Amino acid sequence: MKYGYCRVSTVGQDLKEQEDALMALDVPKVNIFKEKISGVIRSDDRPQFGKLLKRIQSGDELVVMKLDRLGRSTLDILTVIQNLRQQGIAITIHGVGSIRDDMMGSLTMNLLASFAEFERALIIDRTQSGRRRAIANGVKMGRKPKLSRQAKETIRKRYGNETGTSLAKEYGVGLRTIQRIATPR
Repeated sequence: MKYGYCRVSTVGQDLKEQEDALMALDVPKVNIFKEKISGVIRSDDRPQFGKLLKRIQSGDELVVMKLDRLGRSTLDILTVIQNLRQQGIAITIHGVGSIRDDMMGSLTMNLLASFAEFERALIIDRTQSGRRRAIANGVKMGRKPKLSRQAKETIRKRYGNETGTSLAKEYGVGLRTIQRIATPR
């Protein structure tokens, strides 16, 4: 049995193009699961994808139009594919081919994993490079302090006369933050 899965990331996008393409690939309309949900959401947490996984069985085939319909995270996509393969379910990615539980499927999985690892290394390198450039240009990294220098001085002066809890409530911070500010090092 053929099943299809189509997903778009935002409510404004349309699923019809993917649905029509899946039907053109002989996926029955009743077997197409579709949802409008971000690819950032793990596949385990997508309601329609969960329903699909409960229906699909060994010997069935899952058809998607693009690999990224399964998720945005490479690790998530590879996990989904590996789990489906282990259950004897073939995955067909339009324009790429089928990934089955055989030698070619293993080769495809290894290639995807290699590209995913390479892509991740590139992302880390670009991120670190951009961070170094920003620091060199005077950008301060990290979260902005919640309390000003003046507020910290006021807390130190008032700490003995008022409780840390009342100061924490007043300044909108945790008790531990007040204690850290008020306690000399």
